[in-house]
Amino acid sequence: MAVRRPSPCTLASGVALGVAGVRPRTIVARALPPRVRTSTRPSLLALPKHHAHRVVPARSQTTTIPSRRVRSVNAVPPEALATVVDPFGVSPEQWELIEGNLFGASLLPYLAFLYFLQMPECRMPPRALFGFKFLLVFVFGTIPCAIYAKLQYDDILANVDWLHGPAESLLTITNLLIVVGMREGLRAAREENGGDGGSGDYLGGRKPIDGSSVGGAILGWGAGATATTLALAAAANGVGPADAAEAAPALAELSSLFRHAEPANALSLPTWIIHVSSLIEWLVAMGLIWEYADVTGIRAYKGLTWGMVPSHASGIAACTFHLFYNAPQLSAIVASQAGLTVIGNATCAVAAYRIAKQTGADVRMPWAKNEGEATGGEEEGEARAEAAAVSPAAAVGGADELGVESALVGWENLGQAWSADSDAALVVKLAVVSAALSAVVKWGSLAVDFPFEPNVWLAFAVVFGPTALNATKWGQISKEEEAADR
Repeated sequence: MAVRRPSPCTLASGVALGVAGVRPRTIVARALPPRVRTSTRPSLLALPKHHAHRVVPARSQTTTIPSRRVRSVNAVPPEALATVVDPFGVSPEQWELIEGNLFGASLLPYLAFLYFLQMPECRMPPRALFGFKFLLVFVFGTIPCAIYAKLQYDDILANVDWLHGPAESLLTITNLLIVVGMREGLRAAREENGGDGGSGDYLGGRKPIDGSSVGGAILGWGAGATATTLALAAAANGVGPADAAEAAPALAELSSLFRHAEPANALSLPTWIIHVSSLIEWLVAMGLIWEYADVTGIRAYKGLTWGMVPSHASGIAACTFHLFYNAPQLSAIVASQAGLTVIGNATCAVAAYRIAKQTGADVRMPWAKNEGEATGGEEEGEARAEAAAVSPAAAVGGADELGVESALVGWENLGQAWSADSDAALVVKLAVVSAALSAVVKWGSLAVDFPFEPNVWLAFAVVFGPTALNATKWGQISKEEEAADR
């Protein structure tokens, strides 16, 4: 089956705004050049499912090209792709079109989200607002990486680990900026409330860390993750197939410790850390935003927490695709990620609109504002001023209702559980937790069968199961707060 080669413009239009994700697929997913072992057994997709766990990529599938530009040989031959059966009967080209259109459509609602959120009346902490804007750097920074992966390796970005990890590290920086920014906003809001639960209490009586140190820690984390990903990916894959052959004995010995051999396109540990940390950081940001709503009295911020739920589900979809080693049978998961990205950006835009509306901001579009200035709008200005008179003390009493004593405890509670730590210490703790979980996912998946037997319904369960628990947690908190207000 001939696989259509999309143009760079098609690649660019398909780049995601997802939280943690895999970039949209421009062709059917295929593995990178295999990490050569001493086996000559055939490729994974060429065997029946019950033999899949025994497959090790063949040495004969690698090719050495005497040039600085080394073009990979796909571990899954094109003829094997023709045997892949999509459970929904959708062709690879159709999935590609769906994914690209959805990811492209997600940009407009995100721009609307930023338009409303940046209004001064919303009182979004500056560093957190910069973090949300920095997501655009992640999005457009991924475009050249995806194009290079396609042109140089004839593959998707998710299968080119040394490019995939650094590109995704921009998302980690984005989320850390949001988390640290919300903590700074909480400290400032508590100080504004007269010191009740202010900065000193929030840091256990210690002086808040200087903002420049926090910025350095965040950029250092991103630079370290990028450099480590490049180093380890180069050590594992080499700069070419010949270098990979030299590492074959060590890789084969390591793989022999597990039930399954690790596929050639498996994510490296640093890349997994980047993905897992992005999911955790997004949840922590959701919890801090909920708390910020209580401290500032701008209750509409809780709607932003709800609006971030689909975006988190989009990130889970990306990690699920990687968990199943970017299996071609799971094209529907990537399309679901694209759809969840559109939904998440739209719900965040609605939430930002409600925040601006509650705080008395002028929520008209720029062209409407110009018309309003021509006709005069003093009465509207007075009405907005009255709406902006939100008393921060009105809801301070509910600021502890997201505490760890709730019946359902999740990652979003880390922001409050570690509230006594400095921002830099929080970044380090998140990195350590993410590294531990990533190691469990990366090597634990080799001890079970399901990642090697792609099932779209199981993959959907992995995506929407945790999402349902996440929504249930926020629903329970909302009911408890409503009961306490009565």
